[in-house]
Parts: sequence; C-alpha cells; structure tokens
Amino acid sequence: MRLRTLAATALLLLPSPSLTAQTPAGPAPLPDIHTLIDRVRERYKELETLRKSYIFTITEVADEFSSNGSKKTHTDVFQAFFVRNTEVRQHISRDGQPLSPGDAKKEQERVDKLVAELKAGKVKHEHDNISLSASGLLKVAVFSNARREQHNGRPVLAFDYKGDPHAHADDIGQQIMRDLAGTLWVDERDSAILRLTGTLQDNFHVAGGLLVNIKKGSRFDFTQAPVNGEIWFPEAFAAHVDGRFLLLKGFNGDAHLSFSDYRKLKTSVTILPGSHMVDENGQPQPEPPPSSTPTQPTGPPVPPPRN
Repeated sequence: MRLRTLAATALLLLPSPSLTAQTPAGPAPLPDIHTLIDRVRERYKELETLRKSYIFTITEVADEFSSNGSKKTHTDVFQAFFVRNTEVRQHISRDGQPLSPGDAKKEQERVDKLVAELKAGKVKHEHDNISLSASGLLKVAVFSNARREQHNGRPVLAFDYKGDPHAHADDIGQQIMRDLAGTLWVDERDSAILRLTGTLQDNFHVAGGLLVNIKKGSRFDFTQAPVNGEIWFPEAFAAHVDGRFLLLKGFNGDAHLSFSDYRKLKTSVTILPGSHMVDENGQPQPEPPPSSTPTQPTGPPVPPPRN
C-alpha cells in the first residue's frame, strides 16, 4: 500500500518546456490532524471484523529474571486468533521444543475455556493480560505537530502524541498509554498506523505496585504491515521495561515480539483450538506448523537504553 508518485504522469500532461516555464510542484498540503485521526479510528473499527478471519504466529523472545536476580532469555511461540475482538494466544513451544503432552493438554483446556467464555460474552479484564494496542492509544491520546516524512523509503505522515490524563481508559493497557508520549506514523492512503513509539512519562502502579510496577522511561517500538492487500497487522514489537510488567508475566528487561504466518481462514465458521482449516468444499487444508526459529523484528532497532 504505497503512496504513489504522479510525477511521471504529470510530465506527460504538461505543455512542452520550450513553450511554458516549468514550476516544480510543492509538497502536498497536510491534512487536518483531527480529521485524519478520526479516519484512522474508523478504519480500525472496520478491521476488527476482518481480522477475525485470520490466524497467525507470534514469536516472543524475552528476558526472565528469577528470584535471585539471574537472567534467562526464553523464546516462546504462540498461535493466535481473534474471538469477539479479543486476541487469544495458544502456547505452542518454548526454546524450540513443543510443550509436553501434559502441558499441551492443560493449555488446550485453558484456551477452550477462554473461547467458550468469550463466545458467551463473559468479558474479563485480567491483570495478567495487559495489552498495549494502536487502537487503544487512539482513544486516550492527543496528537500534534503533523509533518511529512520518509519511512523505509516511503512517504508517510508523522505526528507527536501524548496521553490525555483525563481520557477514559477501558483497561490497564489504556491506563498505561495515558502516561505515554511518543511518535505515530500513518500510511495516509490506507489510514493505517505504520509505526508507533512511546516512552512512559511517569511511574505507573497498580495495587500499590504489587500487580504492576513500571518505572518512568520504559520504552517500546511497534510496527505494522499490510497483509493480503486488505488489512494491516502487527509486524514487530520491541520493548525495554524497568519494573514488573505482567504483560510478559513478570518480565523485566528486553522483549521482542514478531508476528508472522498470517493465514486467512477459508470458511465463515469460527475456528476453535485444535480444529482445522477447510476449503469452500469442506475439504481439510493442511496448515504449516509454527516455526520454532524466532523471527527477528524487522522494525528499526531500539538503541540503548532501548526504545
């Protein structure tokens, strides 16, 4: 979904340079910030329905600290899909090894229960399921300083943003985002967020710091990319967190999440964990197994002390 230049076409339509002096065209005028952000919000509402027809793989490489302070880096692979606008992740492997039969059974039972609850409309905002999302940020931030920039060789619109402390937050993730400030890059043609960076402006606590305790200066960098020419999905997420952050179950340090293997389901039937994709004739279709090799994030590297 690239913004196409019309320079070549314009040259064909202009009179001969021997007859008319040429005046180079200036940059396109900037759109109104509020109008564009409203378009992005509406675009995300449209995509919420479309994304339910996709299943994909998440590879998480994160530091894990033990009680004695020693650090281990683990790689976890998940299969993910959406039920009633909620992302459901099923743990597939750790450090290149599939879950044991016993753990896989427990994970299947957990996911089956979660899917049933979501389908029944039982929404739960659990402290260990914190989610930072582009759509959530659009609800709790204010935007300024619109400008045109180049991102990976393509023209985009960039904005600065800062969380609005008076905005209503639906969950802990949005509460965190009210304390963020950073930059947002938008693909103007698709009204889609291309990249999002943020830095926590104040210390953030939940239950006096017992559940969530994130220090000021924690940072993240999030990128998205078009899939199948119809939807934008996450591509990479990199974070450096100082404190206890239950999004990653006690994570403290660096994390990289990569998103890959987006597959569009070929039926309108809700896909439950353990089921198979089928074609329009009802014939089973093989699914490629999730890769046990972590895919490195393709977004810009996060410089020390991490961004």
